[in-house]
Amino acid sequence: MEGAGTMEPQGRKPVSGSFGWQRMLPATLLAGALLLGACDALTLGGDPETARIRIDSNDVSEVTLITSLFFVELVDEECATCPTTIQIIEGDTSQVRLPFERTYPLNSRLQFFAEAYPSAEVPITLSMTAHVDDREWYNGSRVLQPEDDDGMPETLRFVYQYNRARLP
Repeated sequence: MEGAGTMEPQGRKPVSGSFGWQRMLPATLLAGALLLGACDALTLGGDPETARIRIDSNDVSEVTLITSLFFVELVDEECATCPTTIQIIEGDTSQVRLPFERTYPLNSRLQFFAEAYPSAEVPITLSMTAHVDDREWYNGSRVLQPEDDDGMPETLRFVYQYNRARLP
């Protein structure tokens, strides 16, 4: 009988040996590219590069400005409701004329601290706007008293620390 017996497959031959990885390579590369794109989307475009502040007042023409790119935030373990304390490791204190605006390049610590206060003996209104890259993070204005309850001048402060997601 003609045609009886085993039939051989027509067309494509089965893949065997070391050629299987060649079929997986494009899919693996595509999955890797998608994963990297997803990570970039989750970090909103990567690490921040600059911090920019603007300080102004209609009441005074200059203020004291403290800035830092290297500080630590200390938590009082015994007081859950107490505010954290900023310990400046390296910083700059200067008198700046208002209106003041400056952009600071961030270093590898990806943090920025700015605190402004007047030397006036009367209450004044001070405003501060802070941006990280092109995103506004703070825009506030308030009346600052010459002294708080502890005898220190009231200040306007902005603290930024970028937290990178890390795998355990």
